[in-house]
Order: sequence, then structure tokens, then C-alpha cells
Amino acid sequence: MACPLCASQNENIIKSNNLFRVILVDEIPGFIRIILNRHIAEFSDLSFDEYNQVMKEVYRIEKIVRETINPDKINIASLGNYVPHLHIHIIPRYKNDAWFPDSIWSEKHRSYEYKTTQSQIDKLVKRIKNG
Repeated sequence: MACPLCASQNENIIKSNNLFRVILVDEIPGFIRIILNRHIAEFSDLSFDEYNQVMKEVYRIEKIVRETINPDKINIASLGNYVPHLHIHIIPRYKNDAWFPDSIWSEKHRSYEYKTTQSQIDKLVKRIKNG
């Protein structure tokens, strides 16, 4: 069975390099995913230098998300249980969002209307792309 993350398919790619690509996920405004280009399952499959590059990007993007759209919390996750291809979720969270305080993969507790504007998302994308 082919890995759905090995090849970019209908992704909104913000930036990419030889190691990973950064995409904007439509599910939640400001939800970013970093996907490794080669098929590996765990962080320890990376060289130490590659690991540092990925984690610096996670840090940089988290900071940009916080400064640009001002969420109450940021969730960072790397699970890979369903798709064992290393990828990192950077998810802006709000105290009253549909899942809070649970993960976004749990059942929704309520409806929620995000206040994030398209202008904020455009600024977020521009800052990630130019960084």
C-alpha cells in the first residue's frame, strides 16, 4: 500500500526544502503540518543535524503562529499511528474550540466559530515562506 505522505497530493505547500515541506491544513485556521520528504517513521531515523533542522522549523513556526493569530494554546503532535511517515502537526487551539481541552482527533464537544481572518492567515503564510 502506498504511503499518502510520500508524495505531495493536493497540499497547500507553503515552503519546502530537501528535508521537508511545510503545508497549511484547511481543517483549522493556522494549522500547519511539517512533512518529511523521505519515508521515515521516527525522529531517531533522522541524523542529529536533520533533527535539529526540523525542530528549529517547529519552533520558528510555533512562534509565528502565536504572534500572528494569537491562539490560547499551541498543540504540537507527531503520532504516526495511522500513517507511519514522520510528520509534525502545529495546531493553534482556543479555550472554547470544538474539541478543547481534548485533542482535535477526539469527538467535538461544541460548535465553534474561529475569529481568525484571512488577512491573518495570509500574513502567517508569508512569514513562514519568507523565514
